Amino acid sequence: MDLSPGEHAVYHRSRLAFGAATAAGLPGRFEAFELGGLRALLTNSPGLGFLNSVTGANARTVAALREVVAVFTAAGAPLPAVVGTSGDLPSAERLSDLRAAPGPVRPIAVLDPRSRDERVAPSDHLQVRPAVGEDLATFFEVLSAGYAAPVDVDRFLVAEHSDPKVLRFMAWKEDRPVAAAAMSLHDDVAVLGGAATLPTHRSCGAQTALLHSRLDAAAAAGARGAVATAAPGSPSVRNLARNGFTVHLRRSWLLAPAEV
Repeated sequence: MDLSPGEHAVYHRSRLAFGAATAAGLPGRFEAFELGGLRALLTNSPGLGFLNSVTGANARTVAALREVVAVFTAAGAPLPAVVGTSGDLPSAERLSDLRAAPGPVRPIAVLDPRSRDERVAPSDHLQVRPAVGEDLATFFEVLSAGYAAPVDVDRFLVAEHSDPKVLRFMAWKEDRPVAAAAMSLHDDVAVLGGAATLPTHRSCGAQTALLHSRLDAAAAAGARGAVATAAPGSPSVRNLARNGFTVHLRRSWLLAPAEV
């Protein structure tokens, strides 16, 4: 699978999450917008400034970056991280005008779910099934406990994964829930996210089982691609690579406030 459709699908998953946060009444402004080929995510909600980003930066689109940054400044929102895309990267001179410094790489992993030769069944001690009906409350309990995030982040995660377009899955060990994960479909690309395991059940294979169950569901739904993002150097990145994903390390830049 090519990288570009995956990046586009991740942006649309973020739009979904921002819309869900607004609908849930979370404080602050949540906005996703496109300008000059750049895709921006903007929030001034307390504790969520790390979500602010501008993706799609390359030698052509960087011309619009100053105008995009001005929207963040006018909204009183933390300045976004700028993430490069495939193709020619912006020149150092263009970025220095915006007081940009190199930031951490932003891994994104892509795979065609139809290309797998074999379907991987959960291990004998695990079962994976969709989280629907009475299992929904348990899904959110596992999601929150697995992430152990601050309150503002936890509220955002619950709002995002409450959206009806998000498909939710859980791994069970006997009759005990051990892990949760989610997926959403955007055109013909599945975006994988919301992966969390209870601390007492990590390293038991639950996330690998959930990964392949979601890929099976994506292929059954006609998806031609699957994409996931993860923190650089994290176990999630290694797990994606180990299970056939191609991992792209996108460059990023951090912006400093303008001098007064």
